[in-house]
Amino acid sequence: MNVLLIQPNMNWYHPYAETPSRALLVLGTLAEKQGHRVKIIHLDIEKTPLPDTVIDFQPDIVGITVNTFQVKSARNIVKLIKQIKPEIKIVIGGPHAIAWEEEQRDWADKVDQIVVGEGEEAWLGIVGGDNSVVSINYDLVDLHKFVGIDPVGASPSMAIMASRGCPYNCTFCNTPIFWGKKVRYREPVDVVYEVNLLHHKYGVNEIFFQDDTFNINHEWAFEIFNRIIDLKLNKEMLFKIACRVNEKLITEEFLDLAFRAGVWNIFYGVESGSPEMLESMNKKITIPEIKRAFEMTHKAHIHTQASFIVGLPGENWATLAETDRLIREIKPTRHGWCFFCPFPHTEATRQVTEAGHRRDVDYGEYSYGKILARTEALDYDDLASFKGFCR
Repeated sequence: MNVLLIQPNMNWYHPYAETPSRALLVLGTLAEKQGHRVKIIHLDIEKTPLPDTVIDFQPDIVGITVNTFQVKSARNIVKLIKQIKPEIKIVIGGPHAIAWEEEQRDWADKVDQIVVGEGEEAWLGIVGGDNSVVSINYDLVDLHKFVGIDPVGASPSMAIMASRGCPYNCTFCNTPIFWGKKVRYREPVDVVYEVNLLHHKYGVNEIFFQDDTFNINHEWAFEIFNRIIDLKLNKEMLFKIACRVNEKLITEEFLDLAFRAGVWNIFYGVESGSPEMLESMNKKITIPEIKRAFEMTHKAHIHTQASFIVGLPGENWATLAETDRLIREIKPTRHGWCFFCPFPHTEATRQVTEAGHRRDVDYGEYSYGKILARTEALDYDDLASFKGFCR
């Protein structure tokens, strides 16, 4: 069969792509292993018009991975493909698949199969074979077309996942819905094999381990770090990780070994400087833990990147001021913020919907920077007047 795998455009103009879709690379490798002809395209950076690709490639199956910020494009892709050749089988997966069945419209009816959650088993039912692929075939994409996830310490920069799932249950996050709360770990030897391959075969000089929380299992993380050091990849590459600030998860041993392994930047999802907000979003961290983690990370000579969410239920001017004060105190190397986004089926989305605080905006219009919900204390104009922290 001819298998065409597509990552849609973002809902807004976005003429670049940070990293190739790992989901499509995995599915493409599985299909290729069964002898199928595979083509992967990322529409934000694809030069050939999609109709031309469909006509030239003549796919039997089209797989589309879609997140909530790609809904408008995904709908158009579905309609376009069925117009060109109705018998093409269309499979929808990705984080937004959980809400696709709710879309009782023409694009939803044209999808042949919807896969919610991890898609390998369902995909194998379509293309055949077994889930025994250890090494992804990166030749399916041109890695040099991707700019890396900011901040980039060395180019080319690539993101990989070494684990799936998160045991925590923050109210705003769709990770537990998509990946589940049970963390599944790849074998460290396989993870470092992939890193080594990306560096020596494809020239990749930086890896971002895009796991939700890299420091949940120290024994596992230490084995990855030590294997990187043993292969001297730490002398030739840079690494970034995402971690939680919890006291039991941030230790001197962890940070020292991470630094030795070439980790130069740690992303921390702090979200707020207000204890009340952290409690209401079920973040399971405290202000003292946040301060401790940033102090220790800086002491270990590792840069910090802090993210914050504005406008979750309970937010007011006082809680925003608390966040501003915390940022000034912890002095992250970089920090950024975004307005709360009501992703499908999260607890925070349920809260704002029931309170009548969710804006009536179609998923196809979701974008970064758009105010999609208000709070009891801050109406839409109040939130629109917010210009950021530490100005």
